[in-house]
Amino acid sequence: MRAKVAAKGTRGGAQLRLSELQRQLILEALMFHMERPGGDRASTVRLGVGRASVARIIEKIRGASDEFDLLEIHVLFTALISASFWIPSEEAFYERMGFFRERALALADGLMCAIQELPGTDEGPAEGA
Repeated sequence: MRAKVAAKGTRGGAQLRLSELQRQLILEALMFHMERPGGDRASTVRLGVGRASVARIIEKIRGASDEFDLLEIHVLFTALISASFWIPSEEAFYERMGFFRERALALADGLMCAIQELPGTDEGPAEGA
């Protein structure tokens, strides 16, 4: 699986061209978080959005749309990174996700690089910083 993500800037985010394997890994990470206990509050702490928003993002990953706003891209990134944290061992990660942890981390990095490389990317300090 390639870690590089192709992206084209849109008004509010990016159109992501994800391979089927990339989609599957992201889907597994999102589903892992949907299965976690705690409801919307815990989901918001883990991913930045409630479960209804995660469900909409899952539909996009399944092919409903390739266009994601920046918050949705943040959710993809966070799901990949935090699944790597919440699943304690490499073996358990592979058994649950069907991918090695290093692939999830590389894909998260690929998402970040794709967004940073978009023309007109704001290089200033983060909002609220």
